[in-house]
Amino acid sequence: MPRDTERIGRSGEYLTCSVLARESDTVTVMPHTSHADVIFEWKHKLYRCQVKTVTHIEERRENWRFDIRKGRTKTGRHYNKNQIDIIAMVNLKYQTICFRAFSDCQTTQITIKDEIMKSTNSIDSLKEAMESIILATNNRQGKNESTSGTIKTAING
Repeated sequence: MPRDTERIGRSGEYLTCSVLARESDTVTVMPHTSHADVIFEWKHKLYRCQVKTVTHIEERRENWRFDIRKGRTKTGRHYNKNQIDIIAMVNLKYQTICFRAFSDCQTTQITIKDEIMKSTNSIDSLKEAMESIILATNNRQGKNESTSGTIKTAING
């Protein structure tokens, strides 16, 4: 990877860390070989963030395009569900970040309209993505409150 591309990617990671640090006490940039670029804490749990950074709209396009795949190799470019939790799509031109839960990324590319990218509030985007992750996690765990109430009644008589 050329040095200027590495610098762009690293600057996106640091901008993401800056936004995350406003909401979390624990934010860490991971080594280059890790699946996630950044690890951060949210409500006492650690999450893995993959950062994708762009500097300009590509030729013959009207919107910002983010490639949600690993590196530039030909094989093994897709992330698995257990490798990352959230995607940070960084726009260096506007200094904005659109966060999205990885479970919501069903494609290898995400396109965001210019006016949306320009007007995005990065903190609000982060909070919305984290709510989506937490809701999905809570629904999978399937709380069984009615059974616990029955058990308490049986124990207490």
